[in-house]
Amino acid sequence: MSISILSIKTVCVSFILILFLMTPGCTTTPTESEGTIPVTSIPPATASPSPAPASDSGQSADNVQLSGNVYGLSSDPLQGIDIITFSVSLPSQASAVDLTGMEIVFSATGRDPVTLTRGLKSTTGTFTATRGGNTVTTLHPGDLVEISFPVKTVAGGSSVTIELRPHGKSVVPITRAVPAMIFSTNVLE
Repeated sequence: MSISILSIKTVCVSFILILFLMTPGCTTTPTESEGTIPVTSIPPATASPSPAPASDSGQSADNVQLSGNVYGLSSDPLQGIDIITFSVSLPSQASAVDLTGMEIVFSATGRDPVTLTRGLKSTTGTFTATRGGNTVTTLHPGDLVEISFPVKTVAGGSSVTIELRPHGKSVVPITRAVPAMIFSTNVLE
């Protein structure tokens, strides 16, 4: 019985201490600079439409777009990354893109650029395009297609450039940095 009385007293004392701490903060009158709230005005609405902001990757409204992160996968984190993977999509108003005619140019710090074409298996010189694990040859608006390709091992701290070159569309440049510390899956920043 003495334990329950002690618990009740502890709760009551804690409650009283909390009240003493909160009461001065709620009843203190603020000084003149603290008592005012700055008012910001809302810019007036204009009748003319403003253009959409340009993308930092050179993507147009009718072009292939990067969707999400670019990943570097590593079979040996002590050496670096050896597979690049990312997803692409098209805006809803865009026309379909034939992936069999698309090229990807990959380069890394201190390396010559390598041109990749679409293939059925990931090998040096080819990339794969899949949706839901199934190989695809065309990218349609609303599709999310995963692009993947092997690369010669790229060490941590290196810079990589990927250029998507869909036939009849604008080139989409993507520049990222490989993190200094490599894990089996890495987000390229």
